Amino acid sequence: MVSCGSFAQVSSSDDEEDSLAKTRSQGQNSRRPEETMEGNMRKREKVSLNEESDGEEEETERKRKKDDEETPPKELEPDDAKPVGEPVKVTGRGTHYGQFEYGGNRYELEDSVLLHPEDTSLEPFVAIIKDITKKQDGRMMILGQWFYRQEDAKKRGGGNWVVKDTHELFYSFHRDEVPAESVIERCVVNFVPAHKQLPRGRGFIVREVYETVGKKLWKLTDKDYEVAKQREIDLFVDKSLARLGDLPDL
Repeated sequence: MVSCGSFAQVSSSDDEEDSLAKTRSQGQNSRRPEETMEGNMRKREKVSLNEESDGEEEETERKRKKDDEETPPKELEPDDAKPVGEPVKVTGRGTHYGQFEYGGNRYELEDSVLLHPEDTSLEPFVAIIKDITKKQDGRMMILGQWFYRQEDAKKRGGGNWVVKDTHELFYSFHRDEVPAESVIERCVVNFVPAHKQLPRGRGFIVREVYETVGKKLWKLTDKDYEVAKQREIDLFVDKSLARLGDLPDL
């Protein structure tokens, strides 16, 4: 779902689907306008996506930890994201929580969310919240696992991978940390095997997994994933089919 650039760093109810449908009705190329009136606007952070190899991600994580240690604490403002509940654990990266609150909405681990892109000409990014951390300087950050739109899913030999439906995304195992204030709202993402008919009006659809390093596509039903990744995909498919009901075979 994401275009290359520097990453400044980023299922649900029927009510959320109505909200998502409203976003889609604006058109594929429409953009969410930025609010500009002071006192009336909610603080927003914007993000952009890095495609990094495993080694580069480890180096980024080391630099991030060093920055966390050197950055002085900031004063929280009323519109900052805030943790909810008791901490899940404390690590060198900060204090980890299961939920946070921002803009009057509560978000938790495994929620699928839309995120504000750094480049306002782009569609909102889509990610699953995998971690929620309050840094030593008071910043609230989320670890997002990213979905790719077709315009961002590059082929190794050039060009882009193409989807058959405008609501279709590619899942990936790429993760990056972004400010909690970059979250726009929840969204619905359904993982549907290739042999099933696509549902209508039920959020985003995922049929394939995008490998960001090799720039390849894998079907959800492929069995060549690592055990943990295979278990994760199978769980997403099971949850989606339970939510959508019995989808006819193609």
